[in-house]
Amino acid sequence: MMLPLTVWLLFATTHATLPQRSIDWCAQDGAYFYAMNDDPAQPVQVERDGVAIRIEHPDSKSADATVSFSKGNRVLLQKQKDFEAALGWLTVSPSGAFATTWKMNASSAETQLFRVTSSGGIIEDKELIPLAEKTFNIDAKRICKTPGANTTAIKWIDDDHLLLSINAWSSGFCYSNFTEGFILSLSKREIDRKLSERELINLPAVCTWNLVPVGPH
Repeated sequence: MMLPLTVWLLFATTHATLPQRSIDWCAQDGAYFYAMNDDPAQPVQVERDGVAIRIEHPDSKSADATVSFSKGNRVLLQKQKDFEAALGWLTVSPSGAFATTWKMNASSAETQLFRVTSSGGIIEDKELIPLAEKTFNIDAKRICKTPGANTTAIKWIDDDHLLLSINAWSSGFCYSNFTEGFILSLSKREIDRKLSERELINLPAVCTWNLVPVGPH
């Protein structure tokens, strides 16, 4: 069963600020998984569209983990601190690029973007996601002096364009549910389009679900 992205992104502090529809992760767009195991000695692995993620804890008594991203016979290893538990989302473009979102705790979501080189290697793109977050931060500061950035990959619109949602609700400093969407172009290395929350929810490529308002008791 897919859990709605609303839990992560679009809950406001009062029912009056909630949109009528909210974004949901859809099965055709990626793989949702628990990046955790009741037995720390056992690895967690997920595969989607030729890309596999494997999470292992070399020391079962430590929360530190080794995360491997693989495509074909190419593997990229990363060491992660305090990776005891997380919710994961993997979405893969037709070109083989992919993005992962990690929900580490109740108040933050982080996204990584990976590209496949001409030789078939896997590298993490450390420019485009920060560019979107920097742009978001400038806008969010109009609402909150010290906004956080919960960044979530929603889906690939095509083989070159990744759709992100960034919001500041659960930063610990903001009570405003400020949200923006971003369409990133890998080939141009730029933000192709910035979207308001309404534009993001109404984008035809985005799956949504209806919210049921809760009246005052």
